[in-house]
Amino acid sequence: EVRMLMEMLLVSLAAGRAVMDLEGALKATYKDHGIVSSKSITIPGLAAPLHYLTAGSSSARHLVVLFHGAAFSARTWQVVGTLDALANAGLLAIAVDIPGYGNGSSGKQKQSTPGRQQLLQQLLRQLNWRDKVLVISASMGGSYGSPFVLQHPEQVSGYVSVAAVLDESAQKASKQPSVSEVPALLVWGEFDSPESSKARSQQDAFPLSQKVVMPKAPHPCYLKDPDAFNRLVLYFAGVAKDQPASIQGLPMKVFAKWN
Repeated sequence: EVRMLMEMLLVSLAAGRAVMDLEGALKATYKDHGIVSSKSITIPGLAAPLHYLTAGSSSARHLVVLFHGAAFSARTWQVVGTLDALANAGLLAIAVDIPGYGNGSSGKQKQSTPGRQQLLQQLLRQLNWRDKVLVISASMGGSYGSPFVLQHPEQVSGYVSVAAVLDESAQKASKQPSVSEVPALLVWGEFDSPESSKARSQQDAFPLSQKVVMPKAPHPCYLKDPDAFNRLVLYFAGVAKDQPASIQGLPMKVFAKWN
């Protein structure tokens, strides 16, 4: 039994190193075209200003907000090329540095469950954004993205969950029938758990959803094939003509609704 546990630990560590190697390679090859800028904003209740990276025109009609996973930061969405891709497609993109994670750009203090559930609503209020928003959450980032989607579906054009956490307390508390009308793209890596109970819970929570699986990809599947992931997001957002052919679960049948 001890040997089995040690082997599982070694496999987990090897997988973690492989993921970090993927991100490191993207950082080394990313070309900064000056599209992405760094900003901070004061959010009531946060011990430090909330830092975020943004790309695209402030006059853009459509906003995309991205939440990273626990092992990453807002810059991950930059080196993956997602921020550049969204901005080049005419969208305004904001990648939040989650408080207590990453490099501590938004402070080292982690938020309580109510704080996580309210953060996106507070951010949009501070930005004076009143239109719909497309939310992208990766892994732990779902504890920030999913509560907003579940509690304020009328403000959501679409939801992209990348093996994201589902806030079950927000799901139980939500009495919004319009949640069933939120278009959701559920993205998984083949080497993650696309057939798990967690995956089924996502599908149950968002009836108007489509699950896609990126082949030979780990938990942060966007690191394996960034171009395919970005094309998938743009296609779901309705700003790209072609969908990637390399992803299982296509053709796309569900799309964001901006109006």
